[in-house]
Amino acid sequence: MKNFRAIIVEDERLPRLSLLQKLETYHPDIEVVACCESYETALTAILRHRPDILFLDIQLQGHTTLELLRELKEAIPLPHIIFTTAYNNSEYLLQAIRFAAADYLLKPVDVSDLAKAIRRIEERDTTASSSTPQPQAPSRKVPFRTLNGTLYAGKDEVIYVRASGNYSSIMLAEGEEIVLERLGVIENKLGTKHFIRAGRTLLLNRNLIYKVNHKHKCCILRTPAGQEYSVELSAGGLEAVEKR
Repeated sequence: MKNFRAIIVEDERLPRLSLLQKLETYHPDIEVVACCESYETALTAILRHRPDILFLDIQLQGHTTLELLRELKEAIPLPHIIFTTAYNNSEYLLQAIRFAAADYLLKPVDVSDLAKAIRRIEERDTTASSSTPQPQAPSRKVPFRTLNGTLYAGKDEVIYVRASGNYSSIMLAEGEEIVLERLGVIENKLGTKHFIRAGRTLLLNRNLIYKVNHKHKCCILRTPAGQEYSVELSAGGLEAVEKR
């Protein structure tokens, strides 16, 4: 059985702890990497941990679930979603399920229903793996869309990437290049093996990280040629770099 990493997003303490306890007791193969009680903490944790499964309360205080899913979908491929809800006839629930191709569980969560939802995820993963063609060996250069054409850069040439809305700046040893792509798209091209997401707007080349300065909240990257680049980090970015 495949081991899954999961995040629980639930703004009420008792349902959150109850689901966590049931997962730990009946599904020890699922590692719960974070429990979140708000939209903001959930967004940060999901982007940082990239869970396989997201247990998501259909109603979050101050925000809608669809807001969270839409923002996530712009940055990363969505994980498997299992909504938790006290209502089973809500049009909003049906809309969210259609958006995320997800399952749902009624609260309080029944152990057998939880097992069925997880089993369906395992079956979908197995089906997807068997039907997905084997990837070809990656080309040496990765293409990025620019204003006037295409930039081709090797993964080892990219020092860091910083996003700003619908475009991003890629720092190379030869200088900065502006590309018309979101950070999530660029991250998928470069891959998490070589790059680390250090906050919502920043990718760092793992192999070039030389020093982390907590006092000044920055990271120093050093190229094989000895060039050094100082990049400011958020608190979440600092934590992500330390955990790499």
